[in-house]
Amino acid sequence: MKVLILDDEPPARRGMRQVLAQIGVTDVRDVGTIEQAVKALNEERPDVLLLDVELRGGKVGFDLLDTLPAEGIPAIFITAHPDHALRAFEVRAVDYLLKPVDPRRLKESLKRVSQPAEERPFSSEEKVLFRDGSKNVLLRVGDIQVLEASDAYTRLLLGDGRGVTVNGTLKSVRERLNEEIFFLASRSHAVNLDHIANVEDADGGFMILTMANGVKIELSRRHSSEFRRLKAV
Repeated sequence: MKVLILDDEPPARRGMRQVLAQIGVTDVRDVGTIEQAVKALNEERPDVLLLDVELRGGKVGFDLLDTLPAEGIPAIFITAHPDHALRAFEVRAVDYLLKPVDPRRLKESLKRVSQPAEERPFSSEEKVLFRDGSKNVLLRVGDIQVLEASDAYTRLLLGDGRGVTVNGTLKSVRERLNEEIFFLASRSHAVNLDHIANVEDADGGFMILTMANGVKIELSRRHSSEFRRLKAV
C-alpha cells in the first residue's frame, strides 16, 4: 500500500511514518503543503491520503480533495481538531482520527481502504455519517442501542433517548454496521449486545430484553432460542 502524508509539521510527519512502520506500512511519502501534495499525486498516485486538517497559510486538508489529482483517492484525516469530523465524512473520508493516533485504529482504517466497499462493516468504535431527513448526523456505532424497522427506513435509538431515522431497511443497516454487534431480536428490531441491561424469561419460552436506555424488546420464541444459544457460547 502506497501512502501519502500531508502535514505541515515535520515532527508529526516523522511520527506518522513511525506509526505506519509499526503496522507494516513502509511505502510512504510525506509532504508539508498542498502544492507539494499535488506534485506528489501527479508523480505517483498513492492508495490513500493521510491528511491534517489545519495547515499553515490558512489552508486546510480539504483543499487537497478539491484538486483534480486527488479525486477518487481514499482519505483519512488525522488531526488534533475534533470539530471538523462532520465535514470530513460529508466528503466521504474513510475515517477521522485524532492525534496521537492509535496504531490499531489506523490499521483498521487502512484495512477498510484495501477492502471492497461491501466488505467494510463498521466496528463499534467507528463513526458513521447518516442522513436524517434534510440533515447529516454523525454517530459512533457503539452508541446506537437499538435498530428499529420502519417500512423502508430504520430508526436508530440512542442512549440519551434520541431517535434518528435513516434510509435503508433494517437488514441493510444492520449489515452496514456489522451484524455481530447487533443481534436480530425480532423481524423489526436488532439490539446492540453491549447495551443489554436486563434479560427476563416470559411465559411460553419468550424473552424480554431491557436496554440501557430503558427500551424493552420482546423476542419471538425462535429469536429467544437463538439468544440463549448465543449467550451460552
